[in-house]
Amino acid sequence: MSAIFPKWTNRLPLMIIIGAVFLGSALVAGAWYYLTPKYSRVGYQPIQPVAFSHATHNGQLGIDCRYCHNAVEKSWYSNVPGSSTCMNCHNQVLKDDPRLALVRESAASGKPIEWVQIHRVPDFVYFNHSVHVNRGISCVECHSQINEMD
Repeated sequence: MSAIFPKWTNRLPLMIIIGAVFLGSALVAGAWYYLTPKYSRVGYQPIQPVAFSHATHNGQLGIDCRYCHNAVEKSWYSNVPGSSTCMNCHNQVLKDDPRLALVRESAASGKPIEWVQIHRVPDFVYFNHSVHVNRGISCVECHSQINEMD
């Protein structure tokens, strides 16, 4: 009988179980990595050069998104405001606050602040903000309750 069935066939069920455990572990590990917010960037909040709170500016003070992102109605992208836009208010409000030193320096030198990009779309995607905004679609429809975000 052993000539027809080699010795390893006696261990075949054990080898199948071990292989299934390894395959299952690899699938779980892959799903764990690729489906986590770290990989998919859901809830991604990088550390920015200047701490900015949408909750304060938009939520509490009621500043419209389009005041700072003033190109959103004319352009395909939603611009990051220049420091001169910030200084329209901050030359009076919190004008000597150390948290705004980089903003004051940028406004004086004309060198833009290097913000960390948050939203990215693949190269094959073309999204036009102005078309959506001009049709009355609110920022919160896509960006959630930005007025509550720090």
